Amino acid sequence: MSPPHGEGAQAPGSFPPPPADRPRPAVIAVDVGERADEPTPEPAAPREPQLDSAGRPMPVHVPYARSSRDSEVVSAPSAPRPPRPVRSPFWAAVRSHLWLGTIILVLAGGAGTAYWGLRVHQRISEASIERDVGGREHSSAIRCVEQQSNGSVWACGLVYQAASVCLIADVNPVGDWTTKDGTGLCDNRPELMAILPSRVTASAVAADMQSRLVMADARCARAPGTSVRWACLGPGSDGGGGDCLLVRVAPWSGLASDQSDVCAHVPALRKHNGKA
Repeated sequence: MSPPHGEGAQAPGSFPPPPADRPRPAVIAVDVGERADEPTPEPAAPREPQLDSAGRPMPVHVPYARSSRDSEVVSAPSAPRPPRPVRSPFWAAVRSHLWLGTIILVLAGGAGTAYWGLRVHQRISEASIERDVGGREHSSAIRCVEQQSNGSVWACGLVYQAASVCLIADVNPVGDWTTKDGTGLCDNRPELMAILPSRVTASAVAADMQSRLVMADARCARAPGTSVRWACLGPGSDGGGGDCLLVRVAPWSGLASDQSDVCAHVPALRKHNGKA
């Protein structure tokens, strides 16, 4: 017997009709799109930056997409700075005068030190300059007289055997010295004239000729009619006489020699001249 109409088996996938006494659900249509007749809102005007007590813009925290590894950024407002104290004109003037006084003292100290080193400081002692100059010149006697009170200039008289010279020694601030010819500087200086030999001999003139590399193994004799000129005869290659020099030996003038034939007229040298 077949079931009555409406109570039979329903087809798979179909739903039973709602009961007649249940109201049907209301359907509301929602338009999610923008309507063309609605106005577009205008962008908000930028806000004025907030300022701190010093008149500087305060930091603004801008959020951003953080990952789990980013630390949270916290911006703290900067601490207000205390107002700068007003400088007193009196203390400002005192401070500027102190700086000026310090600079003047430093400059004055440098100038005083330079003056002391250049004009007052004793650059070298008398014993030191005599030892050094005499050792270089290989003199037998030396005497130096200070020309400047700080020992920067010295007049030095040197005596070898018969010859003598006068030198000027200039000393720099560190004690180094140089010499140059001091012609006329040693004349009439009693302390320098005291070291001159009282008598010039022929052997002393011959020794100076050899030590000053003028003539070796010379025979010397006083030239006739003069007190400061000497005739010196060098050895010849054949045992006879060689070159003849007329040598001037005067205080502080060194050895001045010239070629001459005066040896032929000196009795002490005539027998060695080869022209006797």
